[in-house]
Amino acid sequence: MTGTSKHTDAPAPRVLARAARENLGEFERRVRRRPGLGGAAACLVILLVVMNILVNRVENVWGRSVAVVGLLIVITWVYVWFHRVRGGLYLFSEGFVDAAGRRLVSVAWSEIRSIEGEKTQFAIGSLPAGSAFAYEVAFSPRAPGHDVAWRLNTTYSDVPGLAGLISRRSGVPVTGLTDPYQL
Repeated sequence: MTGTSKHTDAPAPRVLARAARENLGEFERRVRRRPGLGGAAACLVILLVVMNILVNRVENVWGRSVAVVGLLIVITWVYVWFHRVRGGLYLFSEGFVDAAGRRLVSVAWSEIRSIEGEKTQFAIGSLPAGSAFAYEVAFSPRAPGHDVAWRLNTTYSDVPGLAGLISRRSGVPVTGLTDPYQL
């Protein structure tokens, strides 16, 4: 059909250029990013407050300021969200490139030194409010004197599976907490 575009997992030209410059081999697949539910919930609350201010016609400076600032926060979050979701983790035969917005991180499998699972618990007072699970992938720096680490968090789908794939390809075992549901 004319005028429609198919959604593709092909890497952007800048991702392919980085992979070629770093000799990461052939493109294999893309792991998509997911939008953050916390940010979406916060934007929904902000939009409800702004809509309440607009519907009730608050005519003071504070009400108008809250409405303008709230709309700017939501617009900024949507802009950042679209850039993050358009990127992702691009797997190549000899490494990966992570693209999020303007940021590109490229790592060859041979550069990975460790993969460690981490779970962070959040509490409000003494009540548990939630937890976050991530893997920290440490790799050898290209510039001497710099330690480099990259976090693989829940913005990707199937984080434990992706950490396992990176572990198999790099030959580096996953240490620390390996099960997100483990206490």
